[in-house]
Amino acid sequence: MTAIQQVKAALTDAIAAAGVSAVGAYSEETLKKYQTAVAAVGTREMSVTHAGAAEYLGERYDAQRGTVLEVYGRRMELSLSLDLYAPRTVGAEGCEAAADTVTQVMMTALPCGLRVQEIRWAQVEWDRTYGMFHLGAQANYEAYFTAETAEETAAFTDFILRGVVQNHD
Repeated sequence: MTAIQQVKAALTDAIAAAGVSAVGAYSEETLKKYQTAVAAVGTREMSVTHAGAAEYLGERYDAQRGTVLEVYGRRMELSLSLDLYAPRTVGAEGCEAAADTVTQVMMTALPCGLRVQEIRWAQVEWDRTYGMFHLGAQANYEAYFTAETAEETAAFTDFILRGVVQNHD
């Protein structure tokens, strides 16, 4: 999974855990299935301003493999779009209530490697294309990733967003 996909998944998961429906990829058909407000996390205006080189952070002993792993880190600044949609029955108030919850999630419930720097909400408008109320936002983040390499190889594992639990099956 790419770095950007990891950030989108972490944001989508955190929003859903807070009780607001959330999707990563969406279409008119997908959005119309919801009877409540739904957050669509996208990359409409995504930009990466700094990826940075991998920096050495130290070593970690992997008891399962009986080997020492070198740990490297990477910092990235990025900006994602966030769109809230609500059916007519929920109204503009549904978008605004969901925005309050999403803002709280972004300030307190994201993995430790994902820090919101700024979020700018627009004004709620009626979206004729989707036939729903729409409230858009641009969110700027700092994301921190780590990767490991075994002593005997110079190859990195994939960079993983800090604070995200990984299955190592």
